[in-house]
Amino acid sequence: MATPNTRLRELRERTPSQQHPGDGLSRQELAELVNAYLWKVHGQRVEIDAGYIGKLERGVIAWPGALYREALRSILDVTTDVQLGLRNTRRAAVPIRPDHGLSPESVPAKVDRRHIREVAGAARFFSDWDHVHGGWSMLEAALSQARWARQLLVADCPAALRAPLHQAVADLVGTCGFKLFDTGAYQEANRYFRVALLCADEVGDWHRRARILARMVRLALDAGQSDRALTLAEQALVRADRLVPVRQAMLHAAHAKALAARRRRQEALRAIGAADEAFSRASADDIAPLWTDRYTGAHHAGETAEALAMLQGGADVDARFAVARKDFGKQYPRARVLAELKFASLALATDDPAKAADVAGVALDTAEQMRSTRVDDLLRALGAQAARHPSREARELGMRINAGMEKAPG
Repeated sequence: MATPNTRLRELRERTPSQQHPGDGLSRQELAELVNAYLWKVHGQRVEIDAGYIGKLERGVIAWPGALYREALRSILDVTTDVQLGLRNTRRAAVPIRPDHGLSPESVPAKVDRRHIREVAGAARFFSDWDHVHGGWSMLEAALSQARWARQLLVADCPAALRAPLHQAVADLVGTCGFKLFDTGAYQEANRYFRVALLCADEVGDWHRRARILARMVRLALDAGQSDRALTLAEQALVRADRLVPVRQAMLHAAHAKALAARRRRQEALRAIGAADEAFSRASADDIAPLWTDRYTGAHHAGETAEALAMLQGGADVDARFAVARKDFGKQYPRARVLAELKFASLALATDDPAKAADVAGVALDTAEQMRSTRVDDLLRALGAQAARHPSREARELGMRINAGMEKAPG
């Protein structure tokens, strides 16, 4: 008797339909996507239909051909045939035991606490690694773990573990979104952020929702999408009363940056004031209620300094950038480098090349060890800015930046 392939059906229903937004793929849509994939990738014309997909889901066909399996893996965003619920019944099966160690090839039929601990541990590891080494470093490993973790959402899960599972997956997928953002892959990063947001919304986790939306605001601003950034920031502030003060401060700072990018000066200044007021109410226990939601005094100083820099220069911007540089410390070297490069650019723009060279010189020593497109883009922009400045300090800074870019890790 055939065993229904519920995993394949659930993957299909969770994959967004292009023809009917808001719905999952129909069997016919999936069949047409397989046909299109095989023609585009392999030049093979096939004409499977909804009936064939139905046979796969009912288990009538348990092991389709290799190219069909390849197409299904690509379309449904998984890495292995096991994740599709497909098994070669013509070969002796080797049972996968959870205590043999988990990998992207060993998605369990039922979730337990060990799986959640693995996802949470991977999220923490890759996040900490990302802050130090940059988004490109270990990117494929992180994405592979995220693909595996997402499959846990369609596995059998006890009710008591449903919330921690969604939270752990949101952390890991959101971390991957931020790594992709750091590589300049904006579209793919947004896709990961949306999945993380769905996980947070699914279990009503307002703290994770706030953090994800704040990161999406940052991405939109970097991508030059200031209107989208403002929409996301305002969406994030809905029911901000549910958040601890430090989360409110984070969202008001993101809102301020979006308003500043839209040249809405007075509203941006009010948002900075709201961010400062909220942060002043934060207790020590609130600074990082979730390890994924770290928003320290250094983060707050850096975010509000950026918003002010879009509007004006002056002592307040310098003071905030100085706090960010000083307090990021060894735990957040990339964040410190980003702050230093922005501060150096501001110093050049206000005709203080000596300060720019001093600040950027410190940043360069760390930046040379990172694999971050955001850092590289700021370095290139600062190098071009320095090349246009008439001073000797600026010219020397530009030459050092060019030399550092040539020997930076790939």
